Amino acid sequence: MQNNYLQKLSENYQVGQILKTNETSKENGLTLTKEDATALVAARGDTLKEERRVEFGDSISPKLIRAFADSSFINQEDYAGIIARLQEIFFLYKNESMDMVTDDELLAIMKNAYENESAGDLEYLEGTALEAFARSVRAGENWADRYKREKLNLGDQFDEL
Repeated sequence: MQNNYLQKLSENYQVGQILKTNETSKENGLTLTKEDATALVAARGDTLKEERRVEFGDSISPKLIRAFADSSFINQEDYAGIIARLQEIFFLYKNESMDMVTDDELLAIMKNAYENESAGDLEYLEGTALEAFARSVRAGENWADRYKREKLNLGDQFDEL
């Protein structure tokens, strides 16, 4: 019984954190309802189980929402669904990159690929753009320097990510 109480408390906290992202995303005409936030928390839980992952501390969801809220490829009608799908892709590629990429690095890579390579196409993002990246990580290539310089156009400034 206590475990269910703690889980519910955690879920309520996560919903609140997601709803706080509306403060900045509304500048781009995007907001999530309490029902949207609750569904995102549930979808995150399902994805974590499916990908056999756990999250300690704060959820990645608010960071992911803030990273993508200014995308020209997201509109209000599809906002919650796209964020749910991006959560799935995030956890998939945490696994596919063997956790050799920090959350912030993966978010930056996902955002860049979403905006510049896949033009908002989630299937392309998951199946092509990020797969090539994960393949280079698994092959042991020095993906960080090359990717940050070439794909993110950061030159020698990549340490600031």
